[in-house]
Parts: sequence; structure tokens; C-alpha cells
Amino acid sequence: MILSCDIGNSSSSFGIFEDAKYNPTETFRIDTKKISTEQDLKKFLSKNTSVKNLSGICISSVVPSANPIYENFFNKIKLKPFFILPEIKLNITLCIENFAKLGSDRIANSCWSHFYNQNSPEKKFQIIIDIGTAVTIDSLNKSGDFLGGIIYPGINSLANCLYESTEKLPLIKINKPKNLIGTNTESAIQSGIYNGILYLIKGFVSDICDFYGVCGNKNIRLIFTGGQSSLIFNDLNIDAENIIDEFCTLKGIKYLYDINK
Repeated sequence: MILSCDIGNSSSSFGIFEDAKYNPTETFRIDTKKISTEQDLKKFLSKNTSVKNLSGICISSVVPSANPIYENFFNKIKLKPFFILPEIKLNITLCIENFAKLGSDRIANSCWSHFYNQNSPEKKFQIIIDIGTAVTIDSLNKSGDFLGGIIYPGINSLANCLYESTEKLPLIKINKPKNLIGTNTESAIQSGIYNGILYLIKGFVSDICDFYGVCGNKNIRLIFTGGQSSLIFNDLNIDAENIIDEFCTLKGIKYLYDINK
């Protein structure tokens, strides 16, 4: 069994994969800050899987301070972890400046999306939208050229920013608002953040499609992933093939592990 680890800024996700397959048999998640020592990691994994049955470890991390915890723990049990880095073998071409700074989660998402595209009946221009601590919107053409992307604060990041930057605005959990126009402070914040993210995604997708001269369901595939993608997915209604894949990053990590063995 292979353990795929996606260490994110807010939460970390894990998936168990059989050696030659790409649908996880088990998944589990934890707040990233709750694993601050090797002992924390050991306890968490012991509750969710049998470590002795693992044959490989693959990791995407956007939290460099967490990497030594994972590396030291797995090395001690004779499982050298494979980290996703821009210099490993990829199935895409990075057409960007300073690709060494590209987030490993974005690499994993794009590599899995291109693999998916190559194995689909219709090859399409793809836009990968990851909605988590940040919203990332990345573009990938049919040939597998990673063209670059957009980074914007995520839903909870915006809510926290309002709360921390003001004296009177409350910190609230963002859900779908009942109305566009809020009738109190809380509902106004709900609408502003929820609908703001909706309009942001729709606007960027529209402009990206115009810029690259692609449009419509036959030519564009949108792949949504990230912890909060399911919150807004049904309200987007963009003219394209729309897919939500909550395990896109974990699949991409596992795929890159496989092609680099």
C-alpha cells in the first residue's frame, strides 16, 4: 500500500492507494498544526492505518517547517518518503518563470489533470481550480503545457482578514447566503465573501478562455478540488465540462510517485 500525503497550510490530507490504482481505498484529514512532532504523526497514523503494511510514502508539502517531521519519522521506519519537487520527472512542461517556487500541490493537481486528459475520449484545454486556504486557478493546454496561474485568498482567509483587520466585524463561518443583499452585518459578510469568490472564479475563467481562444463544453474542462470546492461548485454554472474531484491532489501525488519509481 502507498500512503499519499498532502500537507496544506490549514489541513493535511492522506490517502491509501493500492500499488497500481488511483482511487484511494481510505482517506483521512487533520489540521496541519496538530502534527508538530514525530510522536503526533505516529499517533495520528496509528489511528487511521497500519503503518507496517505501507510500502511507499509520497508527499506534497507547502509547509516546509513540517517536512523534517515526516522525513525523520518515515526514515526511522525504513520508508524513505518521496517529495514532490519541480525537478522530478513530470508529465507536463512548466512554461513559467522560476518554476522552483511552484507549489507542489499545484504540480500534483496539474500532472493528474493532464493524465486524466490524456486518458479521456476528448482532449481539452483545462483549468484547475483549487479552493482552500488560497484559491489557485491554473491553466493547462491539451499538450500538457502548464501556462501559469492565479492565486487569491481563500474563503476562510478572507473571513479571517476582515476579522483581524477591523474592530467591529465578527469572525463567521462562510456558508451559502440566502440573499444577495445582506440585511445585517453577518449576512452582508456571507454574501460578500461567498459571492465574491463566485464572481472571481467566473470572471477569471471567462478571461482565460478569451485570452487563449477557447470556449464551450467541447473545448474546456474545469477541474475543481480543495477543501471548500464543494461549497460553491453547484452555483458556478460555467459553460464548460465541470468536474469536482476532491482527491485530485492525492491522486496526482501518487501518480508522480509511480512515474518516478
